[in-house]
Amino acid sequence: MWSPSRIAEKREAKRKPRAFVFINLWPVFAGILLFLWLVVLNHRPTHRQIPTDIPSSVSATEQTGAMREYAIEIFVTRDGAVYFRHDPISLSDLASAVQEAVRGGAEKKIYISADKRAKDGDVERVVDELGRAGITEIAFLTNKRLGEGSGKE
Repeated sequence: MWSPSRIAEKREAKRKPRAFVFINLWPVFAGILLFLWLVVLNHRPTHRQIPTDIPSSVSATEQTGAMREYAIEIFVTRDGAVYFRHDPISLSDLASAVQEAVRGGAEKKIYISADKRAKDGDVERVVDELGRAGITEIAFLTNKRLGEGSGKE
């Protein structure tokens, strides 16, 4: 028996593709994940963070020179370890390393970043070694704290 719906079904059947096309994207997805995983595994930071808890000061002034790549920054941690430009160094080698850096073109101002729980004696020994190296300009890096009594603390 003839019906419009049967003719419509035949037309619909002719329009459908005989082959089903399927693009499998799982290998692409797995490849991207593998690439990202390898990048994360091989990532070695070029700038190591020294574990120092910087003290705060009301009278701190901005030291823009400390951010320069040729600036000499010395870190003193709470356990007394000394780092010269992010590399551990002994106190006996500090003076010669500073003199070598100054001869290499670094400015003659030293930036000391001492942990607020570091012993004063450890920091004093670093300053004494810098004096032996002929360094007279030393800046201690601190965080700027709002003034006392300003109500914004």
